[in-house]
Amino acid sequence: MEEKVALVEEHRDSCGLNRCLKALGLSKGTYHYRRKSSDHRRAKDEALKERIVSVIEEHPAYGYRRIGRELEERDGERVNHKRLRRVLKDFELGLKRYLPRSKPSTVAKLVAAAGGSADLLKGRSFGVLEAFSTDFKEIAYDGGRKKAWIMVLLDIEGRWAGGFSVGDSRNRALALGALSSLQEEMASLDEDLAGIVIHHDRDSVYTSYLWLEKLLLEERVRVSYAKRGARDNPWIESFWGRFETENGELILEAKTLEEVERIVAQQLDYYNRKRRHSALNYRRPYEVVLAARDGEDIHL
Repeated sequence: MEEKVALVEEHRDSCGLNRCLKALGLSKGTYHYRRKSSDHRRAKDEALKERIVSVIEEHPAYGYRRIGRELEERDGERVNHKRLRRVLKDFELGLKRYLPRSKPSTVAKLVAAAGGSADLLKGRSFGVLEAFSTDFKEIAYDGGRKKAWIMVLLDIEGRWAGGFSVGDSRNRALALGALSSLQEEMASLDEDLAGIVIHHDRDSVYTSYLWLEKLLLEERVRVSYAKRGARDNPWIESFWGRFETENGELILEAKTLEEVERIVAQQLDYYNRKRRHSALNYRRPYEVVLAARDGEDIHL
């Protein structure tokens, strides 16, 4: 029907409205009704297009599923996926879009040139509160309709999750939030960050100037980079595997990001203060941390 109305619109000036309607078997009433509906839909599509463009400008790599989730979160209105895909096609907004390849930063080039020597943990041993492993983890919530990012700073020897942060994006703000959390927890133990090692992969967040300025210049932390990503950072990978297995279903039931953060905080508190760890001779991480702080001999 829409195709017939479009044909009438295309040829009515040259052939006349009545002749076009007769040739296509359309009544005037149907034609005017469909035309009005089409104009209304076009106006609605134009409004949706503007909303879609605002998402694409911020997230150029998003496909229709992620765009739909973003629109729902921003406006509180769910867009039917068929309509969303049609509008993307009609206005030529679908992937593939041109994504300029970002050039590696000077820091990233230096880390790459350093190779394995940028890994300060390899072949060395560290005591409790001396070295921390970290990485980002994406986890689903709201029944799988939304995604959150979590970052935890894990004490390698004591298995203590000393700092964490939850957010909707994997970025420097999330990383600095986790670092601030660790700083507060260390201060409660009368410790600071000076001299500790923080080990992670070569993600652009971890090679950014803001991240390194905070760690190296302000907190005097030593920074370590895994050469082979997860393979050279097994401590946090093991932690994430356990954490998701034990808490993934619980987080999946959360409706908001704030609820996700509350659940993560509760479960990390349980992990640190109540859960016995076989790798710690069935002691709790916080017990081990307190013993190390007080100068006790720790045999793990």
